[in-house]
Amino acid sequence: MIRILNVFCLFLIGAKVSICLRVVGISVPPLKQRGDSATLTCEYDLEGGKLYSVKWYRDNEEFYRYMPRLRPPQHAHQLDGVKVDLEKSTARRVHLRELTLKSRGLYRCEVSEEAPSFHSAQAENFMEIYYFPKESPRITGLEGPYNIKDMLDVNCSSARSFPAPELQWLINGQKITDRSSLIAYGAKPAPQGLLVSTLGLRTPVQSRMKIKCIATIDTHRRERTVVIEINCGTQHKLCNLSTLLLVQTFYSISTKYL
Repeated sequence: MIRILNVFCLFLIGAKVSICLRVVGISVPPLKQRGDSATLTCEYDLEGGKLYSVKWYRDNEEFYRYMPRLRPPQHAHQLDGVKVDLEKSTARRVHLRELTLKSRGLYRCEVSEEAPSFHSAQAENFMEIYYFPKESPRITGLEGPYNIKDMLDVNCSSARSFPAPELQWLINGQKITDRSSLIAYGAKPAPQGLLVSTLGLRTPVQSRMKIKCIATIDTHRRERTVVIEINCGTQHKLCNLSTLLLVQTFYSISTKYL
């Protein structure tokens, strides 16, 4: 994502000082996975002026600066969740490695020109960090016993993720949108700052049905499908729910940001 901020020249009449035009454009990946690296870029045009410094901030805390007068010109400050690779960082970009959930935040680039004006321009953008494991969601409540015309009462819980995955239920390929059939338990905290989402399903039992739960974060998803049927005795009085097939299907559709 690129955001541009324009700063126009101001010529002060009767003075020797002029504030030069510069265009600052910041490119920050809006979505990255935990453990990945990220390159943030800052484009600017001093229009003949001299660069004094380029500083980078996350949530108003400085973590990197480039000052051409210094030797070496680069310096990184310690900041939880921000690991700067100085070898890959320059006056126009900063490279972050080993992103964590604490790396998420609002990143700002601030460019300043040399004396006498020390005028500056800045731009900012937000980077979200996600974690989506390989495990599919779990479906619980199938133990029964259930009879025909009973209400099937099951829950779907995601694996530990961040942010909280969106859950949805499908029955025989049809998405369930009727709120009276869904029980939203919301997200609950899990270790390491992760979250677990749970969504309940309450629906009449059919003689044979395929229920599927899908957990989604952005364009990444995991799903679990269970095919069940009701087997009744000869007198059709005793019926038991049995699981015919349990399928775990993993989808990981790459986003355009990765």
